[in-house]
Amino acid sequence: MGTTWIKQGSIALYTLFLLMAFTKHLTAIPNEPDGFSFDEKRIKIEGNIRPFTPTIKIEQLSMDRHAVHIYLHSPAPSQPPAFEIKIKFSKENINQLWNSQTWSNKSFFSIPSYDRAASSYAIISGLTINDQNQITFTCKDDYETRFINTFVQEEEDTLVFGLSFFEDNPPLSNMQDYKVDLLIDFRNIHFSDAIFEASKWRLQEKFSYKTSYVDTTKAPVFSTWYPMHRNIPLENITRELDSLSNYNFKSIFIDDGWRSLVKMKVDTSYTYHAESLQAMQTFDEKRRDLGLNLYLWYSIPFKGGNPVISQKFAGKYIHYKAPVQLHVLDPRYVDVRKHLISTYTNFYKHWRFDGYWFDFLNHLYPKHTSSISEDLGRDYVDVSLAVQNLTFHMYGRLKLINPDIFMGHDFESVGPNRNNNPNLLGGFVGLNSTQIVREKMINNRLLYGKYTPFIEIMGVHNRDKSPDVARKFQSIMYSNPYLSFFQTTMPPDNKQTIKFWLEYWKTNYEVLLKGDFKPMKVSRNYPAIKVENNSKIIYTLYEYFTLNLPLILEKELDVINAKESQLVNFISSKAGLFYNYTIYNHLGISTENGTLKTRKKNTVEFLVPEGGFIRFHPTN
Repeated sequence: MGTTWIKQGSIALYTLFLLMAFTKHLTAIPNEPDGFSFDEKRIKIEGNIRPFTPTIKIEQLSMDRHAVHIYLHSPAPSQPPAFEIKIKFSKENINQLWNSQTWSNKSFFSIPSYDRAASSYAIISGLTINDQNQITFTCKDDYETRFINTFVQEEEDTLVFGLSFFEDNPPLSNMQDYKVDLLIDFRNIHFSDAIFEASKWRLQEKFSYKTSYVDTTKAPVFSTWYPMHRNIPLENITRELDSLSNYNFKSIFIDDGWRSLVKMKVDTSYTYHAESLQAMQTFDEKRRDLGLNLYLWYSIPFKGGNPVISQKFAGKYIHYKAPVQLHVLDPRYVDVRKHLISTYTNFYKHWRFDGYWFDFLNHLYPKHTSSISEDLGRDYVDVSLAVQNLTFHMYGRLKLINPDIFMGHDFESVGPNRNNNPNLLGGFVGLNSTQIVREKMINNRLLYGKYTPFIEIMGVHNRDKSPDVARKFQSIMYSNPYLSFFQTTMPPDNKQTIKFWLEYWKTNYEVLLKGDFKPMKVSRNYPAIKVENNSKIIYTLYEYFTLNLPLILEKELDVINAKESQLVNFISSKAGLFYNYTIYNHLGISTENGTLKTRKKNTVEFLVPEGGFIRFHPTN
């Protein structure tokens, strides 16, 4: 392996802050007025990059935040070179690591870390024990970083953040030019702010579009997932729609269980037998009378299980889904894409509703370039480009019918995930899933803010205890809530719990979804969340966590107890302070009013019902 040294600009990626003079900037004085100074001696690129010649351009975006533009040029088309770029950083103040992917086999370190988001692109953050950013970096290129891997290595008192290029599954074609951009953020801010800013930089084009996000005129959403999963007929669910107004639902999401209700004319024009749509049309009329939006989960056209389709598209399948024993159609063929587009548009003409959910589109296909043994006339080699073409023309056809049709979020969701289809919509019933659901909610909020594509449908079983219903809701409450239940057989206290927490979500929407979002203790899988705006502070505790009582409370403070135990601890930093409080149970019923007077700096304990909360009122 060769080594190329480049003297340029004002940064050294490999020897970044290695000198003692710069250690001061990293630890003791992270935000000096003059900002960071970069060692201008060298940038080190490891690997034999010939015949490519590298060029580096440095751009200072703001104080302590920089973009590094790396260019490679070859005089003739050549195989992309395998090389590495490393960033060395003092680990003195780094107590935790956050990674949007999973750690590569090149990583080795002893610092507690979080790497369960399973994103398709990389953002890595090194932070203090108090969740303050020390270094956050990400990268982007024209290949959507599919050929870039990240790793972290520990070397005595130093952490090495590395990027490796074109080592695994490089592009099949040669190239003359390659450009990759790096963002490096050294600001002493909460890690959540650094990660969101990195995500916006990484996805700048998508953030500039009109993007789907939570809208209080269409939320919360009732889903038919759970009753359909329990084989309750759509006719019975239709009869329950009147009661949904009691919960203030604004929209309905029909799970793909509806597919068993209709018959498709697959051998003719890919339309549906009108008589088989009767139950759905009755449901549609009912929801229109109630003024509810309707969205449809629809994925079956992507799977070739019908004999007619199997014969028509023989050999044009991209992979086999073993659990459902179906082949997935290959979008790299023109006739496959036309079939899929016709299927969706013809069905939409028969049954008008407010939107499809297409957020799964990219994830029914491999993300990397695939090849097949025999080319039957495909016009794309790259699957992702074929899917982009399919999406573009599908959206275009549907918007000709209805310009306002909703077609899912523009961002792909991230994990962690509870099944083998990480980005498909899912539902959960038991409390055992709530930790992973909460992590997924937080990771999507970190990366996308109010544009979060997070959806996990909360199912309510008839035998659920009402405090558990509240705790399940609290695992998704920092997103758009999707709830699914069959009210006819649900106990009254569960109904009251759902009504109260949906009303709490609506009342506090501005702080929950638009406030300053701060998950805490990365390496402990986020045991607490804080959100705040100009009028309110909300904490939610999912595991044991001690909070500091503010010296002066100028706005309302809610602390929600989503733990299994009732004990909630606070630390008082001064004697003689008064705090008026009210404790509520999971039903929203007040169980205690009082005034706390602090005596000295010590721990203050409250017993807050599971699924309930304590509210501290502003100091007069």
